[in-house]
Amino acid sequence: MSWRAGLVGRGCLTVAFCLLWAAATLQAAEPLERVQVADPYLELHTGAGRGYPIYYVADRGEWVEIIKRHTDWFKVRTENGKEGWISRSQMEGTLTEAGVARTFRDVLLDDYLGRRLEFGFSAGTFRHDPMLVSRVGYKLTDNLAVELALAQVAGSYSSTQLMYGSLVSQPFPDWRASPFFSLGYGRYRNEPRATLINAPTIDTDTANAAVGVRFYVTRRFIARLDYRRHIAFIDDNRTDQFNELSAGLYFFF
Repeated sequence: MSWRAGLVGRGCLTVAFCLLWAAATLQAAEPLERVQVADPYLELHTGAGRGYPIYYVADRGEWVEIIKRHTDWFKVRTENGKEGWISRSQMEGTLTEAGVARTFRDVLLDDYLGRRLEFGFSAGTFRHDPMLVSRVGYKLTDNLAVELALAQVAGSYSSTQLMYGSLVSQPFPDWRASPFFSLGYGRYRNEPRATLINAPTIDTDTANAAVGVRFYVTRRFIARLDYRRHIAFIDDNRTDQFNELSAGLYFFF
C-alpha cells in the first residue's frame, strides 16, 4: 500500500505543477474582450489620466479591444490599430458583443474577482502544537484553483514538516465571504527531539481534505480560515490522522 500511495502522491504533485504551467500559458492566450462605441465618440488619451492629451477619437459603431485596466482607466486598441487610454466613465458608454450596455465593477472588487496568483501565511494548531503555513495558489477558473503549501509544526517532543499540493473548489467565488473545499497530497516528515530515546523519524506520504472560508478584506488582501484533516501513511498496516485549524492573511495580484 505504501509504495502505491507514494506513486499516487508524486503523480498528484506532478499534475499540480503541470496545471500551474498550463494555466499560465492558457491565460496568456485568452482573446481580448471587444466592446462597441455607443456614444458619439470615445476619446483616447496617451496615458492613464486626464492630464494626458487626447490623440485619437473612436466614432460611434467602432469596435475596440480592452487590453488592460489600471485603476479607472482602460488601455484599448481600435480596429485600425490605434492604442490609447479611456476613462471608466466613457467606457461605460459602450456595448458588449451581445448588444447590452457594458458595466464595470469598482476597481478593487474587480481586481479581487479577476485575481490569478496569491500567496500568504497562516498560523494555527496541528494536533494541539503550534503551526505555521505558507501557501501559493493559482486560479485556473472562477471556481477551481491549485495550491502548493509548506508547513512547519513545533511540538514539545518532535518537529513536523509538511509539503503538499491541493486542488481547491470555490463554489461561490463572487461572495465576499466565500466557502471553499480542497483535496491534497504530499509529504509528511516527523523528527523526534533528542530527549526521546530510540524514537524513529517518520518520512512518508500524506493526504488531506479541508473546508474553510475566504474573506475579501480590502485592496489586495484576503483573510482565510482552514479546517484540515491530514492522513499520514506510516506503513502498509498503519495510518495516523491529524487535525489542523489555521487562520491567515493572503495577498493577491
